[in-house]
Amino acid sequence: MEAPRFFEGPEKKLELIATPEFGSLRQLGEGVWRKVVEAAGARILSTLRNEHCDGYLLSESSLFVYDDWFAMITCGQTTLVDAFEEVLRWVPREAIAFLVYERKNEHYPEHQPTTFYDDARRLQALVPGRAIRFGDEHGHYIQMFHTTRPFRPETTDPTLEILMHSIDRGVAERFTGVGGAEGEGMAADLGIHSILPGFVTSEHVFEPAGYSLNALKDSEYYTIHVTPEDLGSYASFETNYDFGGGLNELVGAIVDLFRPRAFDVLTFLPEGEARLSVSGYSLGDHVVDALGGYRVSYFQYFVPPTGPRRPYQLTL
Repeated sequence: MEAPRFFEGPEKKLELIATPEFGSLRQLGEGVWRKVVEAAGARILSTLRNEHCDGYLLSESSLFVYDDWFAMITCGQTTLVDAFEEVLRWVPREAIAFLVYERKNEHYPEHQPTTFYDDARRLQALVPGRAIRFGDEHGHYIQMFHTTRPFRPETTDPTLEILMHSIDRGVAERFTGVGGAEGEGMAADLGIHSILPGFVTSEHVFEPAGYSLNALKDSEYYTIHVTPEDLGSYASFETNYDFGGGLNELVGAIVDLFRPRAFDVLTFLPEGEARLSVSGYSLGDHVVDALGGYRVSYFQYFVPPTGPRRPYQLTL
């Protein structure tokens, strides 16, 4: 019998902030960013632009390019360090004010072309930095490499990531076998627009399964990616929306959409430390660190057991 189909949903992320002397990353042009994306093993599907940002929806997640920084998020078997080497053809190392590379623990690491350690050693040879892990190596975790050059972020520069495992089966099925025009407007149907109103969105539904969304409003973005396969179902949400004191409400609203059995939250805050509590879930881990001028907080939540469960039947 054929092995169950899977796709690696947990993402890798590369974020780079350029020095003021460099100029504009957006002015490099779409042709350069297309080469960067292709170097990672992905391709650009559509573009959403405003006066602050060029948002590219990719075959494997998203790329957001601002004048002074960019964030590239990819899933599957992509190789973001290859993309960074392409970036270095256009952005000199001395123009890098801050760089951070994240890699979420994969469901199927044996199918990845590299390990995090491979990636971190290649980055270390290009830009000085350190490698760290948020979370327990035997559970959910996020590994990071970041530059150690002194850097002070803007006070209005937060980032929130919500990384959700084993999403509700009924929710996952809404992203399976939906194609073309039938997939348009899924964000509105799910209620995402009501959580963060006023954003212009671009959606893509993949065949036979999967979903991606980019959204822009002024200088703020958010992005959602869903891998609904039975094995390794996963959804992610990321934004630089200034949630202020509304972190509990925003995380709770997103989690309510997908109802995962477990999820991780990662915040980068230029001032203060994140405080989080999510109704219906138990806190399994909480890690904090000062990183490149940001206060970084990692939270790992899970649905508490109500009793013993039966094992999963595996197809051989």
